[in-house]
Amino acid sequence: MTQLSLFKSEVLRDAGIRTAITSANTATPGWADKAYQFLLKYIVNNNEFMAEEMRVASEGIVPAPPSARAWGAVIVRAKRNKLIQSAGFRAVRNPKAHRTPATVWRVLL
Repeated sequence: MTQLSLFKSEVLRDAGIRTAITSANTATPGWADKAYQFLLKYIVNNNEFMAEEMRVASEGIVPAPPSARAWGAVIVRAKRNKLIQSAGFRAVRNPKAHRTPATVWRVLL
């Protein structure tokens, strides 16, 4: 089995994020901006969070995208805008994810 290079992994990650965000914006025009605006409000009251916690908090406020992976684009945008940074990992609570580790995000405001 060939091991993926870090570069190739990042390229595939970014392609997946683009696909998910395109699908979300097609299903709900402007979804990415609505979700990002939600994140901006969410981080005012949360010094650290996991994406799954933010997604749960968004229920009933931001329409659910076809794939929860669309939230990855929102997180990447906030990271690139230096609003958040990685603070380590913690097991997710979603039973379907089998306690896999996911990033904990620290707010930089």
